[in-house]
Amino acid sequence: MSLNIPNAPNANLFKQGYNSYDSEDGAVLRNIDACRTISSTVQTSLGPYGRNKIVINHLQKMILTSDAATILRELDVVHPAAKLIVMASQQQEAEMGDATNLVIVLAGELLKKAEDLLRMGLKTSDVVQG
Repeated sequence: MSLNIPNAPNANLFKQGYNSYDSEDGAVLRNIDACRTISSTVQTSLGPYGRNKIVINHLQKMILTSDAATILRELDVVHPAAKLIVMASQQQEAEMGDATNLVIVLAGELLKKAEDLLRMGLKTSDVVQG
């Protein structure tokens, strides 16, 4: 009698080489990591002693700025969760005209604390409720 290893459900719907993760360990923590990467990118340009960033866009144009909105406008973000943070920053710029960096850094720090709670064993729904 041979061992039969079941395939993932609907495995033939996805491209070859895909990975599937359960919600707690894989997907949520990867989403948090992607958002924190965006946050750490612009975090050093926050405040009066913020550093400038050199951004080279797809046209090979070099831009020197400490404005988070400009930095994010030139980045090509493909991760869906990171895009959500970028869209929140763009909405902040459209409505208020400033504090785009604050939105991203604040979201990154909140997600850092949420990641710590998730790694301690709390469920995602408990973290969302507070």
